[in-house]
Amino acid sequence: MTEAHSISDEQHQEDVRPARNDKLEVGCYSFGAFVLFCTALLPRAALALEDGGSTTLGEVVVTATRDARALSEVPASVSVITREEIANTPAQSLDDILRRVPSLDVPISASYQLHPTADNVSMRGLGGIRALVLLDGVPLNDPFFGYVQWNRVPLESVDRVEVVRGGGAALWGNYAMGGVISIFTRAADKDTLVAQAGAGSYGTWRSDAYAAYAVSEGVKLGIEASANHTDGFNTAPADIRGAVNVPTAFTAHNVAFAGTFSPISTLVAHTRIDFHSNEQNLNSVLAFNTQRTWTYSADASQQLGNAGRLTATAFRNDSHFRTDNTDTPQGAIPGQAEFVQNRHLTPVHDTGGSLVWSNEFAGVLRSASVGVDYHEIDGRDIAYIFDDAETQIRTDIGRGKQRFVGEFAQVSLRPVEPLELLASARHQSFDNFDAFDGAPGGLGAVPDQSASSVDPRLSLRWAATNEIAVRAAAYKAFRAPTLDNLYRAFATPSGIFFGNPALKPEELNGGEIGFDVNRGALRTQVTAYTNTVKNLITFAPLEPNQLPPGFFFGTRNINAGRARSRGIEGEADWAVDAAWSLRAGYTFADSTITESRLDAASVGKQQGGIPRHRLSAGLTYTAANGLTIAPQIRWLSQSWGDNDNTLPVDAHFVADLSVSYPFTSTLRGFVRIENLADRRYVADNSGFEPLRLGTPFSAFAGLRWELR
Repeated sequence: MTEAHSISDEQHQEDVRPARNDKLEVGCYSFGAFVLFCTALLPRAALALEDGGSTTLGEVVVTATRDARALSEVPASVSVITREEIANTPAQSLDDILRRVPSLDVPISASYQLHPTADNVSMRGLGGIRALVLLDGVPLNDPFFGYVQWNRVPLESVDRVEVVRGGGAALWGNYAMGGVISIFTRAADKDTLVAQAGAGSYGTWRSDAYAAYAVSEGVKLGIEASANHTDGFNTAPADIRGAVNVPTAFTAHNVAFAGTFSPISTLVAHTRIDFHSNEQNLNSVLAFNTQRTWTYSADASQQLGNAGRLTATAFRNDSHFRTDNTDTPQGAIPGQAEFVQNRHLTPVHDTGGSLVWSNEFAGVLRSASVGVDYHEIDGRDIAYIFDDAETQIRTDIGRGKQRFVGEFAQVSLRPVEPLELLASARHQSFDNFDAFDGAPGGLGAVPDQSASSVDPRLSLRWAATNEIAVRAAAYKAFRAPTLDNLYRAFATPSGIFFGNPALKPEELNGGEIGFDVNRGALRTQVTAYTNTVKNLITFAPLEPNQLPPGFFFGTRNINAGRARSRGIEGEADWAVDAAWSLRAGYTFADSTITESRLDAASVGKQQGGIPRHRLSAGLTYTAANGLTIAPQIRWLSQSWGDNDNTLPVDAHFVADLSVSYPFTSTLRGFVRIENLADRRYVADNSGFEPLRLGTPFSAFAGLRWELR
C-alpha cells in the first residue's frame, strides 16, 4: 500500500491525469516565448561577451538576520552553497546537494524516488518537517502537508543557497523551528543566454534554458524554462520484488518569468511568476502522483535617507496535487496484484506578505528592524475510495483554513567593539477556522481554534581576534500543526487514520555555542547545540469502540511526547590555492524520544530517520585550461525507520565524481557520476512499504552553453 497525502475540489470527480495536449500546449507556449526573448537578446549578449564584463557576488547571508551581512560576521551556524559548487556536484535535484550540509536532515532516498509527502526537511536531529524553506523569500514548504517538492527549483536557476541552523521562529515564524533554508535564484542583472542539456543512466535527461535582458538601467527581465525526466530504477530489492513493482519514473517541467524594476535610484522592485508541474509513477504500475503549482511574488524596497529601508513583499501559491494509492485485492498475494484503493485530490491556495522597516545607526545601537507578516492557507483534501472491483464506495472530505499574523523586532547592540548582541522576538497568533472533517466517524463541522506564541532569540558574537570569533545563542520556537495534521483522514479497506483539530503547536527551547575561524582562505565553523521539544505530534491507536463501523484498526493524531536533540556540527572550507579547494562537514546527532505515554519502547532510543554520525567531503581541482575535477564522498552511520529502532536502515559510504571541460569560451561539457562503486544499500525502511534501495551507479553527461 502506498501512503497518500492529498485531495482536491468536489468537482474533480473525473480522472485528473494531465492530458498530453495540455502539456504540449504549455511547453510550446513556453518554448516559443523563450525563443522570441532570446532573439531580441542575442546582439546585446554578444557585445557584453566581447567587453568581457562580469560581476562576482560576494557571499552574503540574509536569512540569519533578515538583512544582508558578510558570511564572516553572522552570529549563527551557517552554510552557503554557491552556484559553482552546485555545478560541480553530481545531483539531479537540490536535495541531493543539501544532503551533504552538516545537520540538515532530508531523506536518504532522492526526492523524485519518494512519495512527495515523504520529502521531509528538518535540522539538528529534530526529524519530520521542522525547517522552513524559502525560494526568493516565498515559502517552498507545501502549505497543506509541509513537505518540500525540490523539483520546483531547477538547479540552473539557483544562484546560492543559505542554510541557517537553529531556531529561526523569532524572525521567520512557523516551520522555522529547526532553522531556515533560503534559495536565491540568479538575478536578471545583465544580458545573458544559457542553455544546458544532458542525458544518462536509466533513461534520464534534462534540459534548461535561461535568458536575461537589460531593457534599460531601470528595467531588467529574465525567463527560464526547464524539463527533466527519468525512467528510474526499481527501488524494491530483487528478492522481495513483485509483479507489480516497476521503476519509479519522474517528469518535471518549470517555467519562470522575472523582472527587476528601478524607476528611481532609491527604489527597487522585483516580480516573479513560476509554473511547475510533475508526474510520478511510484514503484508500482498503478501508483501515480501529479502536481501543478503557480506562484506569483513581488517585493519592493525603498531606501529611506542614508541608512533606512522599507521593504514590502507579497506572494500567492495555487497548488493542485493528486495521488493514486494502491492496495492488494482480497485473496491476492501482496506484490503480485494491485488496485487503486483511494485517489486523493488536494487543491490549496496560499497567500502572504510582509512589511519590514530597518535602519542602521552609529554608537552602541548599530541597527534595528521592525516588521509584520501575514500568511493564510485555504486547503481541502477529497478522497475517492474504491473497492477491489474499482467501484467507488464513498468520498471522504477534510478541509480548513489557517491564518498566521506575526509582529517581530530585532536590534543589534555593540557595547564594546568586539562584542555584538543580537536580540530578536516575535509575537505570533494563528487561527484554524472554516474547518470540516467528513471522514467516516468524523467530527463534521469543526469549531474554530486560536493560539498564540512569543518566541525570542538572543545571539552574541565575540571577535576574540580578527580571525577567531566565539558565538552563542538561546531561543524559543514553535511549529503549528498542518491542515494535514488537523483535518485529513486516510483510509485503507480495514483501517482509518484521523487528523485531530484539537492539536496544539509543538514548542522548542534550545541553545548553542560555537566558534568561527576565518583565516585567509580557510573558513571553519564548529557548533554544539541542544534542543528540547514538547507537545510532540504523534498518533495514538484507537480502541475498537472508537472505530467507525467496518474498520478494524486505526489511529488519531495527538500531542503525546517530548524529544531532545543535541550534538555537534562542523564544517570547513579551504581554498588551498588557485587550483585546489576543499570542503568537509561532520555531524554528530544524539536525537532521542524522552517521553511518550503511548510508546514506552521508544523512550531513550534514537529517533527514526536520524543517523548519529554523518561525514561528507569534496575536493575540487581546476586546471589552467579550465578542466575541473570534483570527487565527493559521504558516509552515514546506521539509522532506523522507526522510533522503536526495529527497522534498520543501512550504514553506507558513497563516492561521486563530477568532471567538466571548456571546449570554447562559451561551451562546456560535463560528466557526473553518482555512486561510483555501485554500492547497494537500503535507504528507506518505513515498515509500511517494501524496503527501498538507494541510488545505484548512475552516469550523466551533457553540454552547457553560456553567452553574456
